[in-house]
Amino acid sequence: MSQSNATAYPVTQLLTVTRSLVELTDRAVSDSELSHAAADVLVFAARQAAKLVEDVVGARLHDAAVAHALAQCSISSDLDRAYSDLECLAEAAGMIRAHGIGSQYRAHLAYLMRYAAESACSALERADRSMAGANVVASVVDLPAATLRN
Repeated sequence: MSQSNATAYPVTQLLTVTRSLVELTDRAVSDSELSHAAADVLVFAARQAAKLVEDVVGARLHDAAVAHALAQCSISSDLDRAYSDLECLAEAAGMIRAHGIGSQYRAHLAYLMRYAAESACSALERADRSMAGANVVASVVDLPAATLRN
């Protein structure tokens, strides 16, 4: 996907990032430990993805036509769910760095983070399908793309 396509369709971009988070957390679970380096990547990527969800949510508040179009489909709760899951993922990964959590507990956190990443991914997939089904992609494209450039 080109950069312009990724910024034009923020939910699609979020799905790409979130699927990568699922893969990274899945590897951590398979390895039975989450390294400090992987935790750093997860914190950064999850916070950036949560910020992008926040931008998409904010866009619907600034344009009545977009807000109405989004209200017609069920993506509001899906976006809110994705945001919460991504923040949970970032906080859990941040605990590893901030509190020096030992390896025996990092494996447990890896399971939690995989669940949060999978949940966020599922919510974004539902939002993406809802937007496509309601044909609101054209309405949403311009506002989040402008926020991404800032």
